[in-house]
Amino acid sequence: MFSAVLVAALVQSAAINSQRDNYLNCLDQAVASATAQKIPSAGFEAHLRQSCAAAATKFQAALIAFDLKNKVPRKQAAADAQVQVDDFISNLVSRYRVVTVSN
Repeated sequence: MFSAVLVAALVQSAAINSQRDNYLNCLDQAVASATAQKIPSAGFEAHLRQSCAAAATKFQAALIAFDLKNKVPRKQAAADAQVQVDDFISNLVSRYRVVTVSN
């Protein structure tokens, strides 16, 4: 029984990791695009969210599914997933502002 639970956890973690990697790759491409287009820092967050909306949705869905399987209420799971997406965005926005101000 323990091995079945362990395998299930690993499969779920792999699904989250895969979607996280896809989302981070999308964000990396969006940052490169914004830099090349010289998007002002005021429009950078919107650019990230728009460019990576599909990847963010898939990442959030994987996080929510994982939490639901671990008996986390849906409302809390959705809020936690949103926090993770927002953290990635806010970190990139902060870095972009520093880079664009210094250039």
